Amino acid sequence: MNKNIKNLFPFFKNNPEKVYFDSAASSLKLSKVIEAERNFLTTNGANPHVTDYEKGFEALEKLNYVRSLVRNMINACKTEEVIFTSGTTQSINTLANGIAEFIKKDDEILLTELEHSSNMMPWINLVKNTGAKIKKITLADDFTIDINDLKNQINKNTKIITISHVTNTLGTKNDIAAIVKVVKNINSGIIIHVDCAQSIAHEVIDVQNLGVDFISFSTHKIYSSFGLGVLWGKYDLLDKLKPFLFGGGMNLKIDSDFNYKLKSLPDKLEGGTPNIQAIYGFEQAINFINKIKLKNIISHETSLKKYFVQKVNEKKLNCKIDFYNLNNNSPIILFNVKGVNPQDITTFLDKKYNILARGGANCARRINGVIGVEIAVRISFAIYNTFEEVDILIEALSNSEDFLSTII
Repeated sequence: MNKNIKNLFPFFKNNPEKVYFDSAASSLKLSKVIEAERNFLTTNGANPHVTDYEKGFEALEKLNYVRSLVRNMINACKTEEVIFTSGTTQSINTLANGIAEFIKKDDEILLTELEHSSNMMPWINLVKNTGAKIKKITLADDFTIDINDLKNQINKNTKIITISHVTNTLGTKNDIAAIVKVVKNINSGIIIHVDCAQSIAHEVIDVQNLGVDFISFSTHKIYSSFGLGVLWGKYDLLDKLKPFLFGGGMNLKIDSDFNYKLKSLPDKLEGGTPNIQAIYGFEQAINFINKIKLKNIISHETSLKKYFVQKVNEKKLNCKIDFYNLNNNSPIILFNVKGVNPQDITTFLDKKYNILARGGANCARRINGVIGVEIAVRISFAIYNTFEEVDILIEALSNSEDFLSTII
């Protein structure tokens, strides 16, 4: 990958000494994203719900145009199937709350222990309010979903399966198309939702080929801004959801008895003013991905992971570090330095080597049920990372026994 890619991200101009290895939490922001948002705020600033004047109409046109870009990006059937939210968390809450009236006592929701809290908490809340149950899907030795176990778990009470495309801790990629085929052959009425927060910037996502019913993701994972996300669903299913947030822009009228009539999709699920400045920015992120091509991003990130594994083996780092996922090609690496708290290691990496990494539970509170530890260090690569930065990481891990001199 061209090293000039860093020049597209202002973070590196302002922090030339920093090595950013926390893109799984949030990617860095493209300069064109920032410029587009600044330009909107300084030259327009209108509410897209107000089209009485040209600036408001321009904002509405941009919102609709970017919605169409998202449709093309994920190969959705209809632009109206793309719902803008504040992020993956709101997307999943919109689905869980919207579907609640169709869930009854003893219905079952299937998920894994590797799910991010945003794909676990809404469903925990749903079962508490409805009397439904959550069942755990067993994982195979490579931490992907055990499809045979999934088949055995499905019964007449199974209503929803909600799983990650790529997990945010171990980076395991589930074969969604294969899972959907198995599930739908057993019961075509089971709803399948896929959390694409970790795959949207690293995998080609084609909702028609995958065959899923709903997906969710955030734009801050894909070189764009915070505060914007997407819930996509098949039109007929999406249209049945009860709105999660009620407010302006979603209703056609409210009569004297306070009965209301909702607009059609997508407006009915987008109550309130949208994050229009982030929508302006997201256009530029999509353009960037389309120009550079996801296959090239995937190739670069895979090469970084392979190079890291090669260096780990050369330095025999396995002797003092427990690595949990070196056997997959994801840009995520999860590990613990033996006998050292992971947050001490991330402090050491930051203070001594200017490496920004994540330490802790990584918002996956049930990971201990999978790998036997509750907290770990997570490194995650992105398009702007280099082999030279991997060398710095290897040097840091080789000297990790010096962590006390840094944090005391």
